[in-house]
Amino acid sequence: MNLLSVDLYQSATNPEKFLALPAGVDPAELTGPMVFDKDYAEIVRYQQAFEFDPEESYAGVNAAKIAADLLTLKWAMYQRS
Repeated sequence: MNLLSVDLYQSATNPEKFLALPAGVDPAELTGPMVFDKDYAEIVRYQQAFEFDPEESYAGVNAAKIAADLLTLKWAMYQRS
């Protein structure tokens, strides 16, 4: 799978929760993540245009699930464990 360029956002109310969006997508246009978890109602940008590799191992996250969610839902919620 190819690298995905994503913008990462962090929950302002729970710093362990993150939201990944395709680079350039405005999170204000999304309602899905906030419906599922109120911690995503207020987010701050964590990293812009991150080159995400679904085949790489990232500490505490399931990269394959994040990639699948980005490709199907156009957003991915995740939490560091």
